[in-house]
Amino acid sequence: MFRYAAAALLLVSCSRKPPDATPEGALRQWLELMEESVESPSSRKAAYALLGPKARSNLKERATRTSVVIGRRIEPYEALAQGWFSLRFRHRTMRAELVGDTANVFVEGYGDGEHATVTCVRELGHWRVEPVLPEL
Repeated sequence: MFRYAAAALLLVSCSRKPPDATPEGALRQWLELMEESVESPSSRKAAYALLGPKARSNLKERATRTSVVIGRRIEPYEALAQGWFSLRFRHRTMRAELVGDTANVFVEGYGDGEHATVTCVRELGHWRVEPVLPEL
């Protein structure tokens, strides 16, 4: 009996955390999906799922407006422009500063002046990316 309990405990302790368990992990995964979306449009749907509530709301409104203009329904994830969001440099490090359910992820690149700050929010226990989107 003890062996089974020990084996179960070992399996649980060895399991990996999901990428969105940390702000840095959510941002890394989101950037990877956005990069993939250039060649694989289905990646936009997965990237959309990693967005925070403000970004999702913005894209829902954009999709609604676009649907009216073109005469067919556009899904919110389709309003997420392929190749639009990426870092302009290869990241070397990411470090998050948390304040409650909000985090600023400080990204540093390899060259001088290569840095960015991206906001993430915790939603239902998972971290979500809140990129700066143009106003409607």
